[in-house]
Amino acid sequence: MTNPNPLTENELKAAAYFAVGVTSEGSIGGRDLAYRLSFAGNVGAGGRMEPVANSGYSFGTLQIDLGQHPDVARDMLNGYQTWAATQPDRATLELSQQQYDSTLASLQRTGKQMRAAQAVDIDRTSINRFLDSDAGRTFVHGLDTEHVNGVTATDTVVGNNDKALERLQRTGLYQNATSDDQAELAGMFMKLQNQAGDGRWPGLLDRIEAGTLTSPDGVKTAIDGFLANRPNGDADYLESGADNTLRGVSVLNALRSANAENPLSSAWANVSANPLMGPVVAHQPNAANPNLGFEYDTVRSMFLTPEQSRRFITALDHGASLAEGNPARQAGSQQAGFYVSGNDFVHWGRSGHGQAFIGGQWRSIEAEDLTRVRNRDGTTELTINENGQRSVLMRVDPRTPALRADASNPTENRHAAADERQPGAATGTFDNPYLNAMLAAARGGDDAGGRRAMEEMTRSAEGVAFTQRSSELAANRQADEQARTQQAANQAGPERG
Repeated sequence: MTNPNPLTENELKAAAYFAVGVTSEGSIGGRDLAYRLSFAGNVGAGGRMEPVANSGYSFGTLQIDLGQHPDVARDMLNGYQTWAATQPDRATLELSQQQYDSTLASLQRTGKQMRAAQAVDIDRTSINRFLDSDAGRTFVHGLDTEHVNGVTATDTVVGNNDKALERLQRTGLYQNATSDDQAELAGMFMKLQNQAGDGRWPGLLDRIEAGTLTSPDGVKTAIDGFLANRPNGDADYLESGADNTLRGVSVLNALRSANAENPLSSAWANVSANPLMGPVVAHQPNAANPNLGFEYDTVRSMFLTPEQSRRFITALDHGASLAEGNPARQAGSQQAGFYVSGNDFVHWGRSGHGQAFIGGQWRSIEAEDLTRVRNRDGTTELTINENGQRSVLMRVDPRTPALRADASNPTENRHAAADERQPGAATGTFDNPYLNAMLAAARGGDDAGGRRAMEEMTRSAEGVAFTQRSSELAANRQADEQARTQQAANQAGPERG
């Protein structure tokens, strides 16, 4: 049966930008890399470049490789020069012609050329300052927009230089899929096209059209089988790329299906109405929605940390309690934070920048101004230092009943859209979101979804703690049994003698 409510054009662009871009390409370990010059490799002794395969310098939400796009490297450096001329310290920022030529040559090298030239890393400090400015972000986002519009473009002419998404949308598998499954399929194909050009996805679509690939799980398995895993057992880059894209898609699907009273629901609606607005436009004065900048930053940040963000969305769907993350730096590293109490929340990313939504009001916050206090009664307080005065920003009490205890519980990867559920179907009844996800999957006959929820639970902090505690109990039992055996042997010894 054809899906009567397929993903909209804007939702597909959001999948390309946020799931393929922010989650799978423009970040590492929850850190946003879009607006800085990155390098897919190692920098060895003396600054010697050690690239991965043919990768060179890159930047952007969808990571444009400058070695593969030397014209972009020139445009970026020209933009840098224009920006540098407007800065108070222009004398130290502007490049001489010799410096310009040398820097451009370095930026335009592919990975192979870096190895051949035994290239040394450039000083990226000033370029990163440009990329993180409004001028730099505008430049980067223009390229991101062009990229997303390219991979999501469609027309009615079959065979007219069809992109992966365009051909996918014509298949029965896509047309009959739930909206959540459509997002998974679209995300995987757009990611594969980004990674391998036209080298891999046409063969997959041949198999879908022939009826031998009949589900998103089947497509994912086929992608996993393209290449052998790395010698250490880690997933190859195509497999890990699909994995990370699906992590982002799971956030998109959870936001799309969020409870209407969840404040993230309206934030997502406002952002997804124009998913390619970009960070600069989002923060421009907006009489119709003065909070758009807060909403955009919150949504974008959530795609950097998919697992925690899904728990965040679930807690707000129920109007429940959640307290994850320490604002104090741990071993020099900043954790992301997710705090919920009813409809109020505080969230910051690994950059330390964040937003609070309390009493219906948005505000910006910095993790460095916050202190977490865990009280003996089980409550957690976030206090904030403002102008030398410390006050309580949020108090989370896990004993407080959820505002919407009977709200539908977002699962990690829904395989049935909210409007396609059976009337009167029972909702989750556990406090643990992973157990609720497994319950929902079991009720819906979704074996793959159940396995995914189980895998997510084992990787979660609660799952790791449970495994560690189980191992401790097993070790204690084994020690007790050995002691009893030894004691019995000692008692039996004299009798045998």
